[in-house]
Amino acid sequence: MAPPAARKRNPRGQGAQLRDEIVTAARELLIETGSDSAVTLRAIARKVGIAPPSIYAHFDTPDQIVEAVVTETRSLLVRQLETARAGAESARERLLADCRAYLVFGAEQPELYALLFSRPRPRGSSTTEERVDRAVRQLAPIVGESIAAQLAPAEAFSILLRDVADAMQDGSSRAKDALTTATSLWAALHGLILLRARIPRFPWPPPGPLEEEIITRLAFPHGPASS
Repeated sequence: MAPPAARKRNPRGQGAQLRDEIVTAARELLIETGSDSAVTLRAIARKVGIAPPSIYAHFDTPDQIVEAVVTETRSLLVRQLETARAGAESARERLLADCRAYLVFGAEQPELYALLFSRPRPRGSSTTEERVDRAVRQLAPIVGESIAAQLAPAEAFSILLRDVADAMQDGSSRAKDALTTATSLWAALHGLILLRARIPRFPWPPPGPLEEEIITRLAFPHGPASS
């Protein structure tokens, strides 16, 4: 096999571009192999077209590179949820949009989705202090400040929790407890994503009806509170 073509050196001041290329290469390796053990300095260097020592200007270990992919993936999931719910006109529609977008992300990015839950999360790894503080302020009226502080870094779940609480407040959901309902939804959506990915030969119902049944039963038990 021919060696990779030498990569053209970035102009001065564009080292961030190389960092992005390293993270992109790691993400591609993770998608191709489904394993973070495939992310080695040698494999990444080969993909990018650089010498392995060049990576040390940005990352000390392959583990740090994988964590950068995890951080990027979490941000991508949050953006997908926020985009999906942006056009919704009611709390019910926002909550439905959250759940559907979460399922779509898991189905379209199965390897990256699995990576989110396969590694311990280093303290302060993917959210700034300002974002965490803002999330705590938003969640505290729902679950209390101490619980909000624990939930805030899980941004995708925080969005789900806020929208469950909003649906309860405007009467579109008769759920009794926002945290319990959001956790039940999250567990059900997560389980469905993993089961579909790992048991593809099971006679799954077509996408749509099963998901709607799960979401409706958990998020909107007994129908709307006001009729």
